[in-house]
Amino acid sequence: MRARPTIKDIAAEVGVSHTTVSYILSGNTTQKISPETRKAVLDAARKLQYVPNSAAQSLRNNSTRSISVAMEKALTNTRFSGLLQGIRESLQAEGYWIMLFDFSASSPLYPDFLESVLQRRTDGIIYVSSDGYPPERHCRQVIIDNALPFVACDCCPEEPELASVSFDYERGAFEVACRLFGEGARRILYWRPDVQSLQEGYREKGLRRAAELYPGSEFSVSLLPSSTCASEGDDRHSSLNRMCGQYLAQEIMPRIAGFQPGDAVVCCWSVMVNHLSAALNGRGRGLKIATLSDAEPPVVTDTRILTSRSNFVRGGKECTSLLLRQLRGERCEGNVVLPPDIPSYIDF
Repeated sequence: MRARPTIKDIAAEVGVSHTTVSYILSGNTTQKISPETRKAVLDAARKLQYVPNSAAQSLRNNSTRSISVAMEKALTNTRFSGLLQGIRESLQAEGYWIMLFDFSASSPLYPDFLESVLQRRTDGIIYVSSDGYPPERHCRQVIIDNALPFVACDCCPEEPELASVSFDYERGAFEVACRLFGEGARRILYWRPDVQSLQEGYREKGLRRAAELYPGSEFSVSLLPSSTCASEGDDRHSSLNRMCGQYLAQEIMPRIAGFQPGDAVVCCWSVMVNHLSAALNGRGRGLKIATLSDAEPPVVTDTRILTSRSNFVRGGKECTSLLLRQLRGERCEGNVVLPPDIPSYIDF
């Protein structure tokens, strides 16, 4: 491998001092350097294929300008893609890079996203929870003991020293149910996966709380088997699609057979909305459909869906703001809870 060109090589190529080259390559605009000289230096750097020594820069600036983002679920999920979009946009505006990790560990001590900060390869951590749970307790203690910049997203660590950003899933579900009951629904069925996540607990709690406010209303829950929800592999989506269709025919349709116009089914996932809207299409039953996740266009057109959306892009930006405050040495604790958008109907 040939020796990498240095600042001194560029200086010799152009005929200026290596200090001048350093000013130009670092983006320093406080020095009086002619546009011609700046162009000549940049052209020479490209010609020589100069690459800055990031390790040396990190030691000099005491910063890697990189952030560990720990995220385990697929980015095809709108929650995680939205969060990552908000994080990326905010970090990019501040001149930071993202190093994306899952929750795995290459060493027997700590997961990779934590190792990266301890080894000074990144400056801080944004931890995006999968099911509402924070990193393991021993990891949280290491973060606290070493005063590492850290923000937990979509979960609330019990330690007050750790900052977090979460979403008010309970309020979103509560407002959807109140809207439906207020419009005349007497019965609501909640179709959700049988998974023990905090988000699911919050949503069901919000729906039940709304039902208690409307005397004579009826609220029930139907659980899609957890074996279906937890399946992995390349065929996970097709398997979930197939099982939703079967469960709809065997469980959901018989349970709503006695529902009257204005009654509603609240779906946790958009794939459930697709199957339900197709099953109800053209039957003129006047049942309403609502979802507590971002509504994707259903297969059947002319469908009206009530939805409550959490602003995940904003959530990613809030996470970044809290982390940057810590990197600047500002005290930053507590939990930021973001409200959902007001429930609204979407016509497809």
